[in-house]
Amino acid sequence: MTISVVIPAYNEEKYLPKTLASLKKLLRQPDEIVVVNASSTDKTATVAKQFGARVITTPLKTIGYSRQKGLTAARCDVIAFTDSDAILPPDWLTVIENELQRPGVVGFFGGFRIPDGPWWYRLYVNFVQPILNVLYYHIFGLAMATGQNMAFYKKTAVKVGGFPEEFKMAEDLEIAKRLQGAGKIIFKQGFFVVASGRRGNEGFIELVTRISKVFFYYILFHRADKIGFPS
Repeated sequence: MTISVVIPAYNEEKYLPKTLASLKKLLRQPDEIVVVNASSTDKTATVAKQFGARVITTPLKTIGYSRQKGLTAARCDVIAFTDSDAILPPDWLTVIENELQRPGVVGFFGGFRIPDGPWWYRLYVNFVQPILNVLYYHIFGLAMATGQNMAFYKKTAVKVGGFPEEFKMAEDLEIAKRLQGAGKIIFKQGFFVVASGRRGNEGFIELVTRISKVFFYYILFHRADKIGFPS
């Protein structure tokens, strides 16, 4: 099994070095690192190349678009996605590889935690969200996927249509749903990466409103092309 790690990025020269440095410390090294650079205006591409990543430059569109371009550009059997502000545990790819070798398994999704940001955001992500994830799984039968911590077989992902390019958010939920129709999904929210808490800086009311609108719009209409996170 070969594994590509794909990281979408836009103006991430501040956070990307730590993400790539954590990749270098993995017990199971990736066979390829791909950074999907959404036409950044800073040194994102330069930083990525310094760490040996292959850089794919795309127009600045949606996160669904960037992930889909990364999926199609990656060359390995398995595609592991993370974000440009995530710190990965040393056994990240080891666990992913072991899980995907189980019979019938086509995808793996883990969780994430944050060490910084406003107190209410840390409370939500680290304690409330895991409970909601369990409820979501039992009510809708779907993994509450997180783009920072997911992996699947490329052939299977392409076969089910990949990521919806028009999605500004919830593209990770959609790929999990599509994959679930092709085989078994492993969801381990206790196996997490550590991400930045910067989303909380948007403000409590603003963030809750944004996430709620996207979630219910996705559940009711199966779309997520109207609202996204600020670039």
